[in-house]
Amino acid sequence: MAPEVMQQLHGYDFKADIWSLGITALELVHGHAPFSKHPPMKVLLMTLQNAPPGLDYERDKRFSKSFKEMVATCLVKDPKKRPASEKLLKHHFFKHARSYDSLVHTILDGLAPLDKRS
Repeated sequence: MAPEVMQQLHGYDFKADIWSLGITALELVHGHAPFSKHPPMKVLLMTLQNAPPGLDYERDKRFSKSFKEMVATCLVKDPKKRPASEKLLKHHFFKHARSYDSLVHTILDGLAPLDKRS
């Protein structure tokens, strides 16, 4: 949940969705949500009091600089400083993403037919 939603300072809007995109990206690359080992109330406090979660530039070397910057752009605590989706889609990470067909071939090439996988 975005910090501003937790604090009930603003209603839920698209800026909270941008925060959620950054959190979802972290979940996908790490396999768990930030602070997931802590109880829910502690997560709430950590989200409000600590710096935003993100990718460590030294530890997470397998991820591109562009991806790390995109995640950091999404996880800015001040919703006024978070980009709108139109601006975010112009980010280098999205502008230079592989095509849908390329991703399908990368993921599905060599994969056994569904009936043979069980």
